[in-house]
Amino acid sequence: MTAPIEEILDGPEPASQDLEELRRAPGAAAPAAGQAGPVVEGALFLVVLLWASTFIVSKAIFAEMSALPYIAIRFGLMCLLAVGVMLLRRKGADRWIRREDLPLTIAVALAGYTFYQLFFVLGLERTSPFSSSLLVAMVPLFSVVMTSLMGEKHPRQAWIGLGVAVLGAAIFLWEKRGTTANGSLTGDLLSLGAAVAFAAYGVLARPLVKKYPADTFSAWTIALGSIPLFLVAIPSSMREDWGGISGAAWIAVGYMAIFPVYIAYQVWNWAISRRGLAAATSFGLLVPIVSGILSALIFGERFGPAKLAGAALVLAGLVIVRIPAGTFGRGNQGLSPGQETSI
Repeated sequence: MTAPIEEILDGPEPASQDLEELRRAPGAAAPAAGQAGPVVEGALFLVVLLWASTFIVSKAIFAEMSALPYIAIRFGLMCLLAVGVMLLRRKGADRWIRREDLPLTIAVALAGYTFYQLFFVLGLERTSPFSSSLLVAMVPLFSVVMTSLMGEKHPRQAWIGLGVAVLGAAIFLWEKRGTTANGSLTGDLLSLGAAVAFAAYGVLARPLVKKYPADTFSAWTIALGSIPLFLVAIPSSMREDWGGISGAAWIAVGYMAIFPVYIAYQVWNWAISRRGLAAATSFGLLVPIVSGILSALIFGERFGPAKLAGAALVLAGLVIVRIPAGTFGRGNQGLSPGQETSI
């Protein structure tokens, strides 16, 4: 199964339009017995490592290349990939977005690619890989708030999980107050902004992903979202010392455009077909944990009691949000399949 490029974003969560299926997953048909085994579990953990490496490798690249030139190069490669896939697979009208859908498509592109990527890289440049991965993982929580403001209803555990995670984030950020070194509060707030932007992307994209082929939608949103990124990156790119960038850094940039993106979702989709979406997605909660371990080993990041307590509450909140509706009894029944949301 080929992974749509709109799913290929930095961060531990699958694209928000796919999260709609998570609520249906508990009632869906389970994979046949014997299909899920050590190989599938190993494949899912490989995906976790690839997604966690997004934060580690990008942080290492920033030692030689500024964030904005890096994102311009990476998105240039992603544009070529997305447009190339679309041209190869689609013909005629399937290559185009209808005129009446262009305003919403532009809004989706700005949220999911322009603002998300800007907040992500500028945040990661200023904070630690663990902090960035944990705060970006809060996308489902912001989706709860946004869809509620749009009039959609959510089961009680969604709000419980949101409250627990907000408390954890407050403790996590309070521990960072006044810091200017690695793990700065500014970087953390930018990472939260990335989570908000990605949640908006998922909510806004829902009607469009039902109307257009994945590769067509991907090519258009990546291309439209990249234009502002390229413009913003021009001044920094002109000041960049391109001759001082090592070969290892260029290899890392190429790795970032392919492995945590295309390769990871190839393995992810294969594992979902054998393990089931709900069970597979639970592995996404390991991404901040693995990022934290790698950050400690590679960058020497330290974890104080408040930081660990806040992180634990954020992860607990994310777990609660993922609990199937109706788990806690009739008084907390979830929505019917037709009313499901993209949490």
